[in-house]
Formats: sequence, structure tokens, C-alpha cells
Amino acid sequence: MNSCVDLDRFPLEELSDGSFWKTPQDAEMAVSELYNSLPYWDVDDAINSDDAVHGIKWAAGNVSKGIYDPQDFGWSGTYATIRQANVVLTKIDEIPGYDGDEKNEVLGQAHFFRAFHYFDLIRSFGDVPYIDRPLELSDQEAITRTPREEVYEKVMADFDKAIAYLPVSWPSSDYGRVTKGAALAMKARAALYYSEWNVAAESAKKVMDLNEYALYDKDNTGKYEELFWEKADGNDEFILVREFKVSENSWYLIGWEAFPTKGWGGINPTQSLVDAFEDKDGAPISDSEIFDEKNPFENRDPRLEINVLHDGEEMYGTTIKVAPLKSSYPTGIATHGDATATGYYQQKWLDPSIDPQTTGWDMGKDAAVIRYAEVLLTYAEAKNEISPLAKEAFDAVNAVRKRVGMPALQDTDPGKPTYCGTQDALRRRIRNEWRVEFALEGGKRQWDLRRWGIAGDMLNAPFLGLKYRLEESPDALEGDGGKIAILYEGENIRLNGSHYENHNYVYPVPQTEIDLNPNLTQNPGY
Repeated sequence: MNSCVDLDRFPLEELSDGSFWKTPQDAEMAVSELYNSLPYWDVDDAINSDDAVHGIKWAAGNVSKGIYDPQDFGWSGTYATIRQANVVLTKIDEIPGYDGDEKNEVLGQAHFFRAFHYFDLIRSFGDVPYIDRPLELSDQEAITRTPREEVYEKVMADFDKAIAYLPVSWPSSDYGRVTKGAALAMKARAALYYSEWNVAAESAKKVMDLNEYALYDKDNTGKYEELFWEKADGNDEFILVREFKVSENSWYLIGWEAFPTKGWGGINPTQSLVDAFEDKDGAPISDSEIFDEKNPFENRDPRLEINVLHDGEEMYGTTIKVAPLKSSYPTGIATHGDATATGYYQQKWLDPSIDPQTTGWDMGKDAAVIRYAEVLLTYAEAKNEISPLAKEAFDAVNAVRKRVGMPALQDTDPGKPTYCGTQDALRRRIRNEWRVEFALEGGKRQWDLRRWGIAGDMLNAPFLGLKYRLEESPDALEGDGGKIAILYEGENIRLNGSHYENHNYVYPVPQTEIDLNPNLTQNPGY
């Protein structure tokens, strides 16, 4: 062929193997691409548990309804990230004279991301193909599913390599890169999911012993709510984040989760979640002597107000009115298609410094992938399983409670509502602490329900919203048919909830992958 350009040149718009893998900077660029795979929209996964439903009705996915259709699932994006990690691990030795700590740091990041995503795959699908090198087209016909147990062992080996290679901290110019603490914390998360209590406890304790992390506002000066605002980015509780910056890569969390000025439903907490928050003395509300059902937000764990936006509160200049009446538009129950379904709105992440009337949904808040509170609760849960009522278990869970002013759990005074006299009593309190500390956050609840074996009990029960009743009144506002709403009395809003069977412990293998490769089998029950 004749041409006016050099056809032997490598493509200028992409980096090919022919022009790449020549310098350490090439390796650092390649591994940096992996950070785009860190999750952030998984806050939506709260609707896949008993914690919330979606007020934006069209946005409620099938899993939240208990429908597990193989056509709805995919893993190609995850495997693309794994391939990129494999490329780094395979090609890095081609760089001449590249050795020492800088090379190990790149290797550590690649091992971390490969482990991170394989853990997500086995937690979601069980047995999955395990691939540890870049494949050629001719290799793909032989791909089959590797037993979950084998993949898990490889995941833990990758985390161990990441732990060995990664630094304890990075210079401020490298904020957001994975660290030794992040690799240890993820190893603890994986071990906890599969009930490897000793591994989970040991890994969590090593994070604690690094002395690099601390709970935000650990001494309870009333700033806990700031943890979920942009001003807290870079604080010592965040072990791993996905970075965002206004106007460059905003993620519009405010508008999606709850935009009160428009009454968009977003993520709506269920009554079950609201009821999970103890009274201020540390008693479950079912046993409380101070809980008032007609004033349910008084005398409660302060995290309830931080998570749940409710009737009478003002947010962004709008007073929330949830009565199902025309006068409550747009924030009232069922007053329009995207209104709250439960009578509650999500409040976490509603940063008061952002004016949605002018900046809209724009938000530069970093997405916390791992925070130190998770490490403490992991340690507490694992230690209680290893050694019932261990002091270390109490100390760890009480650190999380102390920073919001909740009284310490204890096993010495049966007369107090915080008494935990048996392993199971402390286990139930720790599990509840997981729920309220990470409410509506990161989709943790759906995975906790599965690993604890209680998903069927929680998801097959009807989902409830707040109680209300309508009565005729001369004080009714125009357009309300002569009626007013009495909140927190009468019957709970009753929703369909979800559906769960034992085989739903794992998702179905994506049908698109089976269509491409008949060697892949489907999970039982699908």
C-alpha cells in the first residue's frame, strides 16, 4: 500500500506494548488506571437489603424486588480491571533497571486490585473463572469456573503480597493510593465474610497497630455528621477512598439519594432501619423505658438524625412534610411518582454547605471505600466469636459507640440496658452496630444478611414505613378533602418488600457470559 503517513507507527491515541513498558513511569501510569474501578455508586445497594427502598420508582432494580434474572448481571467490567492488573504484573519485568521500593509499590497496587475484584466476584457469584495472566483469543475457549475456595486462597495470597509491598503511607501528593492498611483491612473484610475469625481478627488488629487511623471525632465533640460531608475528606478514618472533585468528576450523590427541594424520593429508609437505632441510654426501643412512639426521634442514638430525614426537619430551605396530602407536595408520601415511599428520606451525605438551588447535584465528596470503623467492628465481631465476651470485643465496639455519645456495652451490670451477658447477646449488639454505623452506606447490609444466614428472615418479611392515620378536621388545608394526617399513629405503610431463597446467597452467573462460553455453568436454582 502507498500512503502519505508512516503505517509502521504505533497508534498515537493509545499506548501499545510496542511503545510502552520502557520506563518506571509507564508502570505507574498503568497501575493508576486501576483506581477508576473503585466503587462509589454502591450506596444504592441499600435497597437490596431491608434498610431502604427506592423512592424513585423506576430506579429500583430487580434484585431489590427479589428477582435474580441472569440477564441482569454482568462481570465483563470487573474482568477488564483484573486483566489490567495482570498486564501490570506480567509486563513490569520488561522495564530495564527497574527494581527496589518503587517497583514493589506498583506490584503491591496491582496485587491489591486483583484481590479486591476477585473477592467481589466470589462474594457475588461463588465459583468464577480465575485468570492470572493476560489471555490470548485462543485461550478463552478453555475457560471454566474455578471453585470459590481456590479463588479465595489466591485472593488472600494477593492481599499478602500487597501487604508486603505497599507502604504504610504515601506523600500527600499521592493521596488516595492504596496502602498497607488498606490491604490489611480488605483481607480482614474477606476473612470475615467467610467466617475465618482468626484471620479477620489478626488482620484487623494489624491495621489498628499501625497507628495510622483514628475515628473521626473520636472524643464526641458533636462533629460526627461532618464525616459524610466534603469538609472531612482526607481525615484519618478513611483508609481507602475514591476521589472526586467538584466540576471535574462530581458524582451527584445529593440529587440521587435525596433532593428535598424537589421531593425526589431517592433512598427511603424503612421502619425497620429507623427502629434499629437504640434509645440514648443504650436500650433497644422494644425494651426502652424512655422511647415515645408518638415522638420517635426524641431520646435516640444521634446517628438516627444523621441518617434519616423526617417530617418537620428543614433541609436546603425546605421543610419536610410527609403527610400523604396535597398540601404536603412535593415531600409527602405518594404525592407524586418519585415521592418517599416510607415517609422517610435519606439524610447521610446531605452537605449543608452545598446549595442545590445554585450548584444542583454537584458534589466533590470522596467515596469512602473502607473506613476505620469497619476495622473496629470487624475486630469486635471476630474476637467475640473466638473468645465469647472478650474484653477486646467490647473495647472495639465501644470505641465506635463512644464517638457518638452512646453508652458502652458491658457484661458486669445486668440492671443496665447495655448489659450483654452471653456471647449471643454481644453478637446481636455488634450486628446491630454494623447496621446503624453503616446505615445506607456502601451496600454493606445486603452482604451482612447473607453471611449471617438471616437474609431470608429479613427480606421475605413485608417492608414497613411510618405509621399514620387520616381524620376529618376543620383545620384541614384546602385541597386535602377535609382531612389531616396524624403521624406515628395508626397503621404502618406496608410495602411489598423483597424475596430471598437459599440459593440467592450468590447471584446467577451472567447469561451473556454463558452465551459466549458454553463451558461456564449456571449456579443452582437459576
